[in-house]
Amino acid sequence: MSPDLIGIIVSLAAFCATVLGSVRIMLARQTAALEDRFNRIDGRFEKVDGWFEKIDARFEKIDARFEKVDERFEKIDARFLHLEEKFDDRFVRIEEELSQVKVAIARLEGPLPRLQRL
Repeated sequence: MSPDLIGIIVSLAAFCATVLGSVRIMLARQTAALEDRFNRIDGRFEKVDGWFEKIDARFEKIDARFEKVDERFEKIDARFLHLEEKFDDRFVRIEEELSQVKVAIARLEGPLPRLQRL
């Protein structure tokens, strides 16, 4: 081999080492920049997750309030049913008493005299 060829090979090897070193540095910078960016994005996602946790806690409180309201409505419905039954019983008794009053009035009046019936 000639000394010129050996010099070319050595210079090519040095050039490749320099280029590869530069590429390595460039990739390391991009990797670090991407890692920093991903860390910032993870921070944002953590903030959003925190917001969602707060919102979930609020919804749980609201659900508990609605459950209380539903329980109150159920109690009110039960009261209305009870009152409705009471009123139904009272109306039945009133109707019975009215029919008894009508019968009593009819008995007091007695039958119509014969001349009035004609």
